[in-house]
Amino acid sequence: MALLRKLKFYDYIPEPVERENAVNSLIDGSLFAVMSGLTQPFWGAFAVQLGASDYMVGLLTSLPALMNLVSQVPSAVLIDRYDNRQRPTLRAAFVSRSFLLLFAFLAVAPLPPNVRAWSFILAYSIRSFPETMCNIAWTAMMGEMFNPRLRARIFAERNMVTTLISLNATIVAGQMLDIVPWPANFAFLYLLGYGFVMGSWYYLTRHKEVPLSKEERTNAPAGLKAFKAVRGDRMFLKFVAVLLIIYIGFDFTAALWTILWVKIMGLSNTWLGMFSITSGIMSFLTYKQWGRWLEKHGAQTVLLVTAGAHVIVPLVYGHSRSPYIHLLVHVLTGGFGAGLNLSIFNMLLDVTPDATRPAYVAVYNMALGLSSVVWPLVGVSLYQAIGMKRTLDIAFLIRMGVALAAGLFLRESRRQPEVV
Repeated sequence: MALLRKLKFYDYIPEPVERENAVNSLIDGSLFAVMSGLTQPFWGAFAVQLGASDYMVGLLTSLPALMNLVSQVPSAVLIDRYDNRQRPTLRAAFVSRSFLLLFAFLAVAPLPPNVRAWSFILAYSIRSFPETMCNIAWTAMMGEMFNPRLRARIFAERNMVTTLISLNATIVAGQMLDIVPWPANFAFLYLLGYGFVMGSWYYLTRHKEVPLSKEERTNAPAGLKAFKAVRGDRMFLKFVAVLLIIYIGFDFTAALWTILWVKIMGLSNTWLGMFSITSGIMSFLTYKQWGRWLEKHGAQTVLLVTAGAHVIVPLVYGHSRSPYIHLLVHVLTGGFGAGLNLSIFNMLLDVTPDATRPAYVAVYNMALGLSSVVWPLVGVSLYQAIGMKRTLDIAFLIRMGVALAAGLFLRESRRQPEVV
């Protein structure tokens, strides 16, 4: 932390407690990014090493997604039982992160392959419940902890650093997994990740929460009643509706890129890795600038620009089979994707009230989660019926409609000054 002070991180934050929270959040996020970079890209590979079939590998995606959806409402209700946001964040984080110890054990456990594989898939799915609760509580805590005027810049700098750290951790993990023999490689990976993520947990404990007043908390609906309040919030529902429209364009093509690059273009793992690295580098380079633009122009304008920048992607991918062209597209999507994610996160916090934010975040997560389940299946079905080129042409038209919808949303919101 002393090093960050010397580097003058967050020196533009005038309030000492808020500045201390920002520094602790940056360290927490950096340590968490190491764990994420070490483990996130390799869950499927670990399942295969344990003896999982193709069907079981498919469940590794669908079961956690289902658990994530069904745990949203219970998580929000449980969080409302606490008088602050930090305590449920810490408890849920401790439980979800401790699963890494179980995964390390499964790598070396003297069990039949089928038992080990099923144990991992079920444990990985169950882990989604405390992870969901942690994410909702953490989002609510961040919304209360930082001044909305500075929030965009704070999280832009945080995301810039954590993106670079996660990227480097993934590169190191890939090398280590190839060098160290199975099962020691994955056992060591998860133990190392656990060490870093519990360091992250320690810095979560150092956050100094500024809880809402008892009057504000008492007068606000809690538990299931908070979800009734969500139904009557037109501005929030409009925000979610617009995001659902925007994500049609993204989710529709989500499953097509792997088919295009692997089955149709026959690209190697090296090329796929270059795509990922290029996007990560561009996100790192642009996050800070997006934070400045959010402060200057507002999250809605940045949302419009960044969503519109993605319109051209399906058209280029559909009409070019050159990996170099696709690499250039990743320069575009890595840069503008950083602005898109940052603007959505800030808008979510802007349109959700502090006292009932857990319920709002749960509704937001469920809506986008359902979208990510439905639209990829539609995209693959259309590809199987009419081919990749025509499907991506349709995806281009869909994204054109997305840009128009975002523009209409921006114009309508400017007429209603209560949205920041």
